[in-house]
Amino acid sequence: MVDRKIDRRVSRTRRALKEALLALVDQKGYSAVTIEDITEQADLGRTTFYLHYRDKEDLLMESISELVDDFIRELANIPIVQFLQPDEGSVSWTGGPFLMAFQHAARNETLYRVILRGEGTYTAARRLREIITQAVEDFLNIKKERNELDVQFKIPREVFLNYLATSILGILTWWLEQEQPYGPEEMARMYQKLFFKGARNVIQLNTPEHLPAVKP
Repeated sequence: MVDRKIDRRVSRTRRALKEALLALVDQKGYSAVTIEDITEQADLGRTTFYLHYRDKEDLLMESISELVDDFIRELANIPIVQFLQPDEGSVSWTGGPFLMAFQHAARNETLYRVILRGEGTYTAARRLREIITQAVEDFLNIKKERNELDVQFKIPREVFLNYLATSILGILTWWLEQEQPYGPEEMARMYQKLFFKGARNVIQLNTPEHLPAVKP
């Protein structure tokens, strides 16, 4: 019982510090925010901050990791058949994962905007790209293990994964900077068309016999 209370207290403290960091960065920029600013905003002491994080970059890194972990959990739990739909007599990719990406960005707009507009260090931006690349890799592995989807690459796998991470981050940056001029559904459709025009030439999507074939 005591351990649970401690865990809840730790979670509340970490959440308060993350929310304080994001609010402050959104107001005056990452470089201008100090540890004192964060602890005052969160109504916590400096000692408490250093019990949990080395510095503000460590705090930002954890926020980024949690953001992507949350998204990949959502994505991995969606059956692959929900990403497929009939289209003019054939079966095509519906853009389900892309739609989820835009919806996730809309729900976590502040954190995405802070990172994608260049706030924080280069390390933060690079780490976000690395995490997304690994998240896609994990997603593909999970789907293959579940016998739901197998992707064969005609170019080096790491080239494709980094292209995907970089392109989705680029379009998300523009979308959030412009205050979401199009809804998540419309953005997903447009990105799907852009993405598969190139991707269809370098990947082959294989589905087991009990599922319909995928035609990008």
